[in-house]
Amino acid sequence: MAEIAIMADIHSNYEAFLTCINETRKRGIENYIFLGDYLGDMAYPQKVLSLLKELQREYNCTFIRGNKEDYWINHRANPNEIWEYGHTGTGMLCYNYENLTDEDIDLFAQMPISKVMHYDGFSDFTVCHGSPFKVNQSMRPDYEYIDELTEKLSTKLTICGHFHIQTDYTRNGKRVLNPGAVGVPLHSFGKAQFMILSGREGLWETEFLSVSYKTERTIREMEEEELDKKAPGWYKITKHLLNTGENSHASVLARAAELYKQETGISAWQNIPEKYWSMAIAELK
Repeated sequence: MAEIAIMADIHSNYEAFLTCINETRKRGIENYIFLGDYLGDMAYPQKVLSLLKELQREYNCTFIRGNKEDYWINHRANPNEIWEYGHTGTGMLCYNYENLTDEDIDLFAQMPISKVMHYDGFSDFTVCHGSPFKVNQSMRPDYEYIDELTEKLSTKLTICGHFHIQTDYTRNGKRVLNPGAVGVPLHSFGKAQFMILSGREGLWETEFLSVSYKTERTIREMEEEELDKKAPGWYKITKHLLNTGENSHASVLARAAELYKQETGISAWQNIPEKYWSMAIAELK
């Protein structure tokens, strides 16, 4: 049985993505599963899309839709939604959307949010971005709903992305794997992460990988595209995460929203004033 490379959460990090692909090519891998969130936080998103299309032409590829893809799809359907440069909450969304074509968004819309994978001689497994039920539902093992969620899983093995941490756990007799994130992994010491699934004697074996890449090149490209001005706070969070492997965008967003609500009573995520973003970013360590 051929090996399968499984990658999630590229988030426009071309340098990290290319490094991971070069590693799989050295191993002669011809099967790929991509778990969504292809674009999002870094420069030149079309470079990532071009490499994905190249891989699709050369190899057997499966593509799953992530919550980021839903952002572009929904924004096209709602032209009155305001995304603008200079704002931490929406500047990166605006940048990515302006670098996409209708053909790109049509491609995202065709992707399923989950799929049951079948290989002769091996047990079926499910792949998804968030969960098989919701594209933005995290399957982290420490979430209070995880026991109820895993009871509903239709296969013994589910492989997800979304929360950016290499993970392997079992609940209710169901095994859940997360390959980590290619582009913005957590707790990775700045390395890009993915996994390889190998079928041997009727059983699936897993291998988590972490590979070093030129993070400084990724940061330099962000500055070439003036992302530090187009999405100032988001750029700072991304740079910090690339350099340390700690403090996700979601955690900083949640903190900024908390500070905003504490002072004003308003609950929001897209329209948080820069003052509260700055306060949350100042807490980064």
